[in-house]
Amino acid sequence: MSKILISGEWLWDHYQEACSSALVKLGHEVIKFGWQQHFFERPAGRDPHFKSFMIQRQNKYLVGPLISGINRDLISLASDTKPEIIWLYNDTHIFPRTIEKLRRDLPSTVLAQYANDNPWGKNQSAITWRHFKKAVPFFDINFYYRPSNEKDFEAAGARETALLRSYYIPEDIYPIERHKIEDEFRSDVVFVGHFENDDRLDMLTEIVRAGFNLKVFGTAWDKPISRLPRDNPLRRLLPVRPARGEQYRKAICGSRIALAFLSKLNEDSYTRRSFEIPAMKTFMLSEYTDDLNSLLAEGKEAEYFRSKGELMEKILYYLGHDDQIAEIARCGYDRVRKDGHDVTSRMEQFMHRIQLVKK
Repeated sequence: MSKILISGEWLWDHYQEACSSALVKLGHEVIKFGWQQHFFERPAGRDPHFKSFMIQRQNKYLVGPLISGINRDLISLASDTKPEIIWLYNDTHIFPRTIEKLRRDLPSTVLAQYANDNPWGKNQSAITWRHFKKAVPFFDINFYYRPSNEKDFEAAGARETALLRSYYIPEDIYPIERHKIEDEFRSDVVFVGHFENDDRLDMLTEIVRAGFNLKVFGTAWDKPISRLPRDNPLRRLLPVRPARGEQYRKAICGSRIALAFLSKLNEDSYTRRSFEIPAMKTFMLSEYTDDLNSLLAEGKEAEYFRSKGELMEKILYYLGHDDQIAEIARCGYDRVRKDGHDVTSRMEQFMHRIQLVKK
């Protein structure tokens, strides 16, 4: 078994922490290197926030004494522990020269990098991703989240690349019988996720106007909804709150249809919820991509829409056919389990690819 140093923010449990727990479950030793405590305060029951304006500036522009200190600390920890694998997961704060030094000092250590966001997304900040992109050639392997990023890593000088998709966490993501869920989480149609300025506001408005019980949970919704015309029925959803943990499970499992919109900012062809919704044995109606259809077959293990018209047609049809909703939900549930889209199976895939690099 391997000693693995994972470097990253360690701010949200479904990223570095989930992978670390899975790797430990598989028998590996994990050394955690996180830097979020330098930047954030996390009061109980609230989302994290920056400790000060100046600290926020360092985190945004990735320069300053805190950033330099993080790089020195990583070098020191790696020198002391001598891990077989160093994995930078969503780590935008590490300088390319730090990776060069790790290569020189630890020549037998495999260096790997990964990001679930799209560093080359058309709306991504060049400042945020500049260290990440420049460091690409110094890693033994760069893992990419979406198939379209393979060519981006290769163009940036990657030595080797491999696809590492997202995952669901079985301890957090599992079915709940709908009749056991409180009314506040029960709906005909639900969307759980952040706001993006694409077609989703228009589509959600159409669902409410058609008379369906729609619920929306997530972040950054209140401002765009409040700007809608006063007669827009979507305004009745205000305020929109996040749903995390148990509330997330209830929101998904309490709905007959769970929507999945894909991030245009990240140019996603699938998303983490593409696995989480079926893993909760809930009927998923998602934006269509060829990539996603290869993971969950259309009309059998999930359903898809390519336009607002198709979205409404399928909502109208399936809400009148509960037996088909249940069958597709069951088949989607079986498929994500069979194909190993849980986090432990994903870490087995990660380690298998790392072993190929070591050979």
